[in-house]
Amino acid sequence: MNKPAHPWQRPISSLYSLTLEYVVNNLNVYVNENDDRISALPHQIKNRLLKKFTATSRFMHKKVNFKTALKSIVNKQTSSINLLLADIDDDVLHIIGTCENVKDLYLSGIDASISTKGLIRLLENCHNLVTFILSECPAINDAVLECIADNCPNINGLDINGSSVTDAGIKKLSNLKRLRCINLSATKITDEGIVHLVKGPSGSVLKELIIENAEISEFGLRQIAEHCPNLEVLSFYNIDKRDDATCPTFSSELKNLKQLSWTVVW
Repeated sequence: MNKPAHPWQRPISSLYSLTLEYVVNNLNVYVNENDDRISALPHQIKNRLLKKFTATSRFMHKKVNFKTALKSIVNKQTSSINLLLADIDDDVLHIIGTCENVKDLYLSGIDASISTKGLIRLLENCHNLVTFILSECPAINDAVLECIADNCPNINGLDINGSSVTDAGIKKLSNLKRLRCINLSATKITDEGIVHLVKGPSGSVLKELIIENAEISEFGLRQIAEHCPNLEVLSFYNIDKRDDATCPTFSSELKNLKQLSWTVVW
């Protein structure tokens, strides 16, 4: 049996890691109206600080002004921003909109004070965006999807469940060529939107499609089975079964399917 390692044999954090941890825990000292030393740091260090700063609820500390700290840390070379734990408003969107090279953006629409105008202003500057997560946000509507289609050609993953999008917005989005994963649950889309999506350039390369609690019928499911040969994950709850025909045999029509979650309403 292996003996437990002695304290002096355990890995020791590097001075660099310890310094980053100290700075994040004392941001109120380094970020204020009169002394903003963080802005002078190289972007590699600031991006490491950003990851640590947003990974926990430390940014909610009363001594730290979240927006002031965020403005000091983000930069043009920031590629990933995760604010799922933060309260988001248009001011925050404006701050992260300066990150012209951001590729992955994770936001939460719960209790957020976000406007459609603020989202469009942000996305107009995100030409390199690959992943965009913003669920439970009514401000995401067809105009926002049109903005994504026009300005974010590299979008690969999109989670906008609980938004206000309709078939008209999906029609615009269907022009994208690199969509691989999309969550359209609890939206206002119908079979018409699904047909636009799966018959578009991304239909043949879609790997994950989540359409829970949407107005999709068996017809829409058949379109998915016909036009999405590379689909690996499909989830559809509360689908309206309108005729007597059986649901598509996904095991035979979708040969790459690895996960299937479903319910129907009779």
